[in-house]
Amino acid sequence: MTQIIGPEAEAKLDWIALSDAIEAGHKLPRAEIGDTFLYRGDDTLLSRSAWIDGLGQLTKTATIFPGNKALGQPAINGGVCLFSDRDGTLEAIIDFHLLTKWKTAGDSLLAARKLARRDSRKILLVGAGNVTRSLREAYAAAFPDATFTIWNRSLAKGAALAAEYPGMAVARDLEAAVAEADIIGTGTMTTDPVLRGKWLQPGQHLDLIGAYRPDMREVDDDALRRSRVFVD
Repeated sequence: MTQIIGPEAEAKLDWIALSDAIEAGHKLPRAEIGDTFLYRGDDTLLSRSAWIDGLGQLTKTATIFPGNKALGQPAINGGVCLFSDRDGTLEAIIDFHLLTKWKTAGDSLLAARKLARRDSRKILLVGAGNVTRSLREAYAAAFPDATFTIWNRSLAKGAALAAEYPGMAVARDLEAAVAEADIIGTGTMTTDPVLRGKWLQPGQHLDLIGAYRPDMREVDDDALRRSRVFVD
């Protein structure tokens, strides 16, 4: 029987438990992954399929329409299908935004739990989209005593998101905010680097999420040269 897993499933999810499950998943046989991209100007149709022997097959299709922001609509939409590894039947249709939120931020949370300093207390989030919201919730689960600051090119959008979370500050000066942060999470679709390597401090944890095309980059070359790079 095919299950339909919608947004109502969110009430049963837990960030720490999800992070542990993702870690366990990395111990399974290596996934075979295939990507396809179709373009129409700035718009993208992206599909990623994965097959893990003994677990299952999944295809996630995303549409990225940057112009939707001007219409007050999500820039990213899509759908997710899970198939049986045993007989290929469709086991579940999963809400795209639910999976994107929890899997994306869950990966970031696992990385922070493994790589960031355990005493991290200042977390900077760059961007003001849905990814930033999920990062705020995920990081708070593992770093409950941390304070959060957001920076966004549009100060008004950054302030609007910050208002959803009591105590969340808004940074006007990105360089100064980076200098003070223990953890920096970025969730933008920029092609112009917003973070500079010369701003970084020893021991900081930098989590780069937004870029999904070769021409997208959230940090400059110097930031990469100065870092130890881990890729999921």
